[in-house]
Amino acid sequence: MSCAFLYLFDSYPVSHSSSSSVDKCDVFEGSWIRDESYPLYNASQCPFAEIGFNCFANGRKDGGYAKWRWKPKNCDIPRFDVRTVLEKLRGKQVVFVADSLSRTQLESLICLLMTGVEDKKSVYEVNENKITKQIRFLSVWFSSFDLRIDSYRSVFLVQPTTVPIRSPKRVKSTLRVDKLDDISQEWIDCDILIFNSGHWWTPSKLFASVKAAGVQLHLAPPNLFSLLIY
Repeated sequence: MSCAFLYLFDSYPVSHSSSSSVDKCDVFEGSWIRDESYPLYNASQCPFAEIGFNCFANGRKDGGYAKWRWKPKNCDIPRFDVRTVLEKLRGKQVVFVADSLSRTQLESLICLLMTGVEDKKSVYEVNENKITKQIRFLSVWFSSFDLRIDSYRSVFLVQPTTVPIRSPKRVKSTLRVDKLDDISQEWIDCDILIFNSGHWWTPSKLFASVKAAGVQLHLAPPNLFSLLIY
């Protein structure tokens, strides 16, 4: 979400602390602080919030966990202005790529933006699909703003392929680390791309598990594999 905010940053008046010598706000260095005005939307009133992630709807009584906001160390970011963001994103395509983490970020952004839309029915999934982990592609259309927010499931971001002959039995699939997932052609021209993959490259998820993917290192440039692992 920080990446999307950086795209909008020029339109926000950012104030720096007097002790800071930085010329630009680093939104990635900071801490979470309590803010009683949060949350910024009610998940129970948002049709795009999955019931499994709606804590209030599932019986949670305390709401303190939702009253935290990110505070950069050397500057202050103004409160989220939904109308400003919607206008800034007018005519744009925003794409989330990866796994359930990206999907929940997608849901959160949609719910945030819907608070600034008068006609809620003008926001809909183009194929009338529900947001679930079983669907690889979702596209939510804010018709009054000509805004598309898409989601593609591609946990490794690179292209899966068949297992090479004579591979160890534990190898269930193979990843071409030198090629992006074929589905990347769908988001190559988007305006904002938000993705994650790092935690899928840990030993417990990849190399040490029974369903580990075999990685063809010889297909990749020398520095590409270490980059993806990082």
